[in-house]
Amino acid sequence: MLFDDAKYNRLMKDFLLKNKSPIIFYLFLIVLISIMVVTYNTIDMDYWARLIQGNFFWNTGHILKEDIFSFTPTHKWIDHEWGSSVIFSFIQNHLGFNGILAFRTLIVFFILFFLFKIISIQTKNNNNLLNIIYSIAIIYAIPTISMSGLRCHFFTFLFFTIFLYILELVRKENKNGLLFILPIIMMFWANIHGGCVSGLGLIGLYFIGEFLNKKPYRKYILTLFACLAIMFINPYGIDYVKFIFMATTMTRPFVTEWISAFSHPVWDFMLVFKILFLLNLGLVIFNIKKVKTDYTKYIMLFVCAFISAKYVKNTPFFIIVSAAFLYETYYEILHNFIENHSGKLYLLTFAFILIFPLKELFLCLPAFPISQQPLQAVEFLKINNLKGNIIAPFDYGSYIIYKLYPNNLIYMDGRYEEVYYDEQKRLIDNFYNVKDNWDEILESNPDYIIVPSNALLVDYLSKIQGYSLIYKDNTNYIYSKNEKVQKAYKLPSDDYKY
Repeated sequence: MLFDDAKYNRLMKDFLLKNKSPIIFYLFLIVLISIMVVTYNTIDMDYWARLIQGNFFWNTGHILKEDIFSFTPTHKWIDHEWGSSVIFSFIQNHLGFNGILAFRTLIVFFILFFLFKIISIQTKNNNNLLNIIYSIAIIYAIPTISMSGLRCHFFTFLFFTIFLYILELVRKENKNGLLFILPIIMMFWANIHGGCVSGLGLIGLYFIGEFLNKKPYRKYILTLFACLAIMFINPYGIDYVKFIFMATTMTRPFVTEWISAFSHPVWDFMLVFKILFLLNLGLVIFNIKKVKTDYTKYIMLFVCAFISAKYVKNTPFFIIVSAAFLYETYYEILHNFIENHSGKLYLLTFAFILIFPLKELFLCLPAFPISQQPLQAVEFLKINNLKGNIIAPFDYGSYIIYKLYPNNLIYMDGRYEEVYYDEQKRLIDNFYNVKDNWDEILESNPDYIIVPSNALLVDYLSKIQGYSLIYKDNTNYIYSKNEKVQKAYKLPSDDYKY
């Protein structure tokens, strides 16, 4: 039979094992990422605040340094993401939302591209099937990238991977001249996202690891100081650097991305990450005694494992680093599997892996990208020219100011530590969860309150004196001060744009 023919089996194995045409693999990667981007075409709740800051820059040539969108007390706006705002605004204004999707595709592609470049430094072994499995596993193990709208931290994970690639070229191939590139990258990175501290951390780990490896290490100290010094080139000066380190150590217990994936109350939350985390960590521990200890490698793996286990936001770091340094181990496992099985079984495995992303596309049909925002409620306020201060859920604020400023100001939005005080976040959480003096926030005297229709708060507000329900749809209610209530209102249609 055809599938039992030894020559056929060898040809099939050679075809899938050998990566003679990397261009074909990278084209597959683009298709895979595009499927993921189209499937999960959401817009992050803070995206609108990014557009506001970016539009202000393009219109005035300056960046905002004081908040003008909130009616509550705010501190000086230290915007560690102002560069991202400028980029997002430019793309949105010139290429629209499709341009944003394409840009997101490119960033994820280059994260994986440089990751495979790092792997090529670690080993000469290559396997088409393993590359595909790797790509799918990495993408779906990092839902903060794969299932999230474009966010500023995408840049951090890209620059982190590039830093890792350059540092490995220096360490393994003695290309020391490339270290001069890192401060140049840091100048852009520090003005795009505060995650630039991960670059400093990475260089610091290389210094410690190479010192323990008894290899040249002074060059890493010099590079670290150069990158740290370059961070002071920003619109805020020393205040920016102080803020970055404060924000890095700040606890945010009410924000999902700042808790551990392992402590989340839903057991299958980030399940792919949890499985890959435990599997990779197990392989790391198992392999320590098998080979000569490389302190740099294992320090990076264990430190990234720790910070990834601690906060959801940091999960990509361990996935990226472990993927880079465990490829050889996975190659040996897969190679043994291939040698012990026929080309037919190998082909079926290959086909199954290809079906996975296509299944995701058809089972998770693309949704309207901002359906999670209060579209009709905001349109109601806009068409009726209802001016005044608004209390709305934390994740609504950014969209509201994007659509309604300057007629309306908000209590707070997702910019959180960049603009607001901790007390404000506590009050708004208590309010919408009806906890601990929940109505204390009403002392801020808002003109309008937007409440999700399924919130317990609806029952409580209906009994509060001084406010009346003026609008409701399937997703949100709007309450107004009694003195602001009008006799008649226009109702929004479904024909509106974000």
